[in-house]
Amino acid sequence: MKSKTVLLSAVSAVAISARVLMGAAVAVAFIPATAAHAASFRSIDVRGNQRVEAQTIRDYVGIKPGENYSANDLDEAIKRLYSTGLFSDVSVSQSGGTLVISVTENLVINQVLFSGNKKIKDAALTGQVQLKGGNALDNNTLEQDAETIREAYRRIGRADVTVTPTTTDLGEGRVNVVFEIQEGDRTKIATINFVGNNTFSDRRLAEVISTKKSNILSFISRNDVYDENKIKADEEALRRFYFNRGFADFQVISSTADMDDASNKYSITITIEEGERYNFGDVSVESTVEGITSEDLAGAVETRKGDNYSAKEVEDTIIGISERVANKGYAFAQVTPRGDRDFANRTINIIYTVDQGPKTYVDRIEIRGNDKTRDYVIRREFDLAEGDAFNQVMIQKGKRRLEKLGFFERVE
Repeated sequence: MKSKTVLLSAVSAVAISARVLMGAAVAVAFIPATAAHAASFRSIDVRGNQRVEAQTIRDYVGIKPGENYSANDLDEAIKRLYSTGLFSDVSVSQSGGTLVISVTENLVINQVLFSGNKKIKDAALTGQVQLKGGNALDNNTLEQDAETIREAYRRIGRADVTVTPTTTDLGEGRVNVVFEIQEGDRTKIATINFVGNNTFSDRRLAEVISTKKSNILSFISRNDVYDENKIKADEEALRRFYFNRGFADFQVISSTADMDDASNKYSITITIEEGERYNFGDVSVESTVEGITSEDLAGAVETRKGDNYSAKEVEDTIIGISERVANKGYAFAQVTPRGDRDFANRTINIIYTVDQGPKTYVDRIEIRGNDKTRDYVIRREFDLAEGDAFNQVMIQKGKRRLEKLGFFERVE
């Protein structure tokens, strides 16, 4: 946007104009006026408004008749008017002793409509877009809503969708917003490739992840839909798979999806680094809780010297020790595993330390993101309730139970 530079003087007329697209930021540059060259006016004349009251616009300007004002004051007044979202154009000028404010009001949305959508119903799309009936029309938000609809279709495997936002003029500054949708064909997954895997084959790793290559039965299972959140969950599944088989240094380097527009198919590549494979070394338990000895807790240890390192077995041991200590009346005890690597022998020594933790209670449990599953279904997977002693291990145990339900892509 081009700005105009205006020199203010006691005798010169002031003309300041700024035009921007709806929703864009305003930046008008001025040559600063000195205090000696400040101007004033006797009245404010508002022009071009149809729905917004003239006094409301005067209030947003924030400069009163008879007050001295500078170019910066007018700049801020213009910004305030644009920030209301009510106007697509604002210009300010001074004619004699009158400050003239000319505005062009944004159109008002009567209805938001969808055309061509069969796979996603109107109600679902209405709940996702920002524009609503009665709102001022904003071009930036209009395009954002179009992208939101595209993303909704990508999540159900329709990356070929096209969404075209249009408006229908109803007169008197009112419009209908119409999103014209061409859903296109289902977007399939042609290949899933793994790079960097030496111990396990591509076929074995493909069994670990939930995203699958398209086949003749995919129309039933719908597991060949590419979704970024689903891929992140697949990355976590690969981490758990390797961590539970001795690969303590495993990491996912990258996950990429290349779209072939001609075939409307994705090629997914997951690059990993397995690292070295470790076994458990010495395993021991240390307790600082009075009345609880290491021998009392030995039976809860799942990790065994010589076995492949397994993060799951470490978690199971933490849960087992925590439950045993809690059953003895120490609800606030904390179990902390400490690993000591022997790189030469590729072993990890584990020491489980049991300490009396701070007395903290659960005040409130909030559940978010469950659109289909009722709260009580989720709550019953936890051994904790409001008012209980807080125990991080019990929370992790509940998390694992929720993941096993298969209802959710991700649990945090």
